[in-house]
Amino acid sequence: MASVYLANQKKFDRQVAIKVLGEHGPLPNGFRQRFLDESRISAALTHPNIVRVYDVGEQGDLLYLVLEYIAGGNLNTRLEHGLRIIDIVDVVREISAALDYASQASEHGYVHRDVKPENILFRDDGSAVLSDFGIARVIDDNRTASKQGTVMGTPQYMSPEQAAGRVLDTRSDLYSLGVVLYQMLTGDVPYHGDTAVSVGVRHLQEPIPRLPSHLSSFQDVIDRTLAKKPDQRFQSGAEFTRSLTALRDRRALPNATVRSQVISTAEIRAAAGDSLLSTDRDAARTERDSRRQHRRMVRRTVLSVLLVGLIAGGGYLAVEHPDITERVLAWAGVGEDPGIQSAWQNAQSLHQDPNQGLLAIVAGYRRVLRLDPEHGEAESALDGLAEQWREAIKTALVQDDLTQADTKLRESTAAFPDDASLYQLSEQLSDRKHARELLASTQGLLRSHGLSDIPSATAAIQAYHEVLRLAPGNKAALEELNALAVHYAGLASEAADFGDVQTSIGYLDRASAADPDLPELAEVREKINRATTAQQTINALLQQASEYRAAAALINPPGENAAELYHRVLATDPDNAIAVQGLDEVMSQLLVNADQLLNQGDLVATHSLIERASAVGMEASALNEMRARLKEQELKIASVETLLASARELMEQGFITEPPDNNAVAVLREVERMDPGNGRAATLLTVAAERLASVAKEAFDAGLTEEAKQYLELALTVTPDVQQWRTLRDSWD
Repeated sequence: MASVYLANQKKFDRQVAIKVLGEHGPLPNGFRQRFLDESRISAALTHPNIVRVYDVGEQGDLLYLVLEYIAGGNLNTRLEHGLRIIDIVDVVREISAALDYASQASEHGYVHRDVKPENILFRDDGSAVLSDFGIARVIDDNRTASKQGTVMGTPQYMSPEQAAGRVLDTRSDLYSLGVVLYQMLTGDVPYHGDTAVSVGVRHLQEPIPRLPSHLSSFQDVIDRTLAKKPDQRFQSGAEFTRSLTALRDRRALPNATVRSQVISTAEIRAAAGDSLLSTDRDAARTERDSRRQHRRMVRRTVLSVLLVGLIAGGGYLAVEHPDITERVLAWAGVGEDPGIQSAWQNAQSLHQDPNQGLLAIVAGYRRVLRLDPEHGEAESALDGLAEQWREAIKTALVQDDLTQADTKLRESTAAFPDDASLYQLSEQLSDRKHARELLASTQGLLRSHGLSDIPSATAAIQAYHEVLRLAPGNKAALEELNALAVHYAGLASEAADFGDVQTSIGYLDRASAADPDLPELAEVREKINRATTAQQTINALLQQASEYRAAAALINPPGENAAELYHRVLATDPDNAIAVQGLDEVMSQLLVNADQLLNQGDLVATHSLIERASAVGMEASALNEMRARLKEQELKIASVETLLASARELMEQGFITEPPDNNAVAVLREVERMDPGNGRAATLLTVAAERLASVAKEAFDAGLTEEAKQYLELALTVTPDVQQWRTLRDSWD
């Protein structure tokens, strides 16, 4: 998106790099703002291992950024010339220190999100510096960044959570730096793929690769940095740096130099073995293309000779030696190639062999397509295989055979790396695994505490319902919920037999929460209704619930609130009109309370309100409405903060009312539209108006009357109720 120039900054007599946007045509939507974001972020970072930003500005349609000139090239260039293992460690330590600083800089930290060799540069003294915070995002108060669902960066270096479009923090950058470390050590990245989707799936699923024996001292560091779950990685750049320092101090590093150029093959073999080799793929590809072109020329020549020979020889070759003629014509691209026939028959044999794996079968059909890219039957066979294995994965998931699903998914991903639907199946498999773990831990909870322990049973019921959300129809979760429902229905029945209606209703509430369709519940309700004190108990519960509502105890404290009492009544008498209406009133008040909290900007309290309302079993549709309002408010607050920051920056640069499409006043008006009454926007508008009025006075004092009037009119446009300025304007007429 940018061009970079080497320039001389005359004012300071120093060389600088200038990054320029807009030279190659109009900038796409979002690029201008991304450039400004990069400028603001980079300018705020002052660290010896981060490229310094000197200036930022625009000229016409062009945007520019003036940067420290780093003369030593990037990491790829260094690897071409060779880096000692000990120097590799020092490079990673320096970049890790830079990331640690960035994650804690100022009031906020920053996630780089694109750590890769091209963004690691070297000064003349050999020190490494990190460049291009162009796609970084400010970390919020929870030290996380990015909008969920947004994927940016370079696929081969993405963390699993970045590939999945999830929320990021500095541990994602450390993962990317771990990929760079692995690449520096071995000459290649740990995970490959033809598309971002295929690489992302490998980051999410494939095991952490093993280093060769001579690099085994690095394995623990690689395992920590490339761990799939962020909680299992180094938690900060400082922790990563300490681990590398300890490794360096133990003097356990091999005495070897790593180079990425092909000519260094013999040196690398001598120092550390074949595992450090990397090939020049571009050169090999060029050589293959050249050979193919040469073969095509030879074929055309031979075909010409053959045709001349056939004509001159009266067809002797075609008649006396048809097999030779057929092969030569096919080889020249005329007629059916026996080689293609042989490859097709071999692929079909592999497909029919039950002992062959998917990769071998797919390789057979792709061999046919390499010989004949338009071979329709081979393409259809590959499409059929992909669909067949997708269905096999889905079947395994339905049958809860996660081992089979995982095996099939890995083979499918390896065979069809561009199939985006495999990523969705991977997410489903992840949900099923989480459901299995949750199921096991909940079963353990009940084994240790027993079914009759109400707090444990309550937590278990919620957990089993979550299992069913992750894995609909999960047989074990359904059986466990049924067992809980039967158990508490039995307790409720026994309590009703003894005339303890209150206790019976409490047990019935648990049974109904576990399985509202359990047939035994009807019998228990009938017993409760037959009890002499049943209606009195229900009336007492309704009266108490009404008092709780009057005292604003709608859902808190636990056990002593209106919502729970209404649910108890409905557990006994599902059609009780008073309880139904009472719950509706509670939910209506909760919606009002949530709106008040949102208007006050108290998102934490709103979230707590929603979670508590969910815990006491309030209506799902109303809860979803509250969650949607909370999400909308979160997005609005984030947008307002971004706009206010942009307005402040524009004011600092002097863009108060110009240019028309990007000035401070226009941005602040947008803030007022999104958040009426925003105090910071009002303050900044006042400052903007005062600055315009000040410029107007200076222009008038300098004899520029017309310009002065124009600036004063602009000030009155921003803040029209300043009588002093109106009087001043009239005096200038």
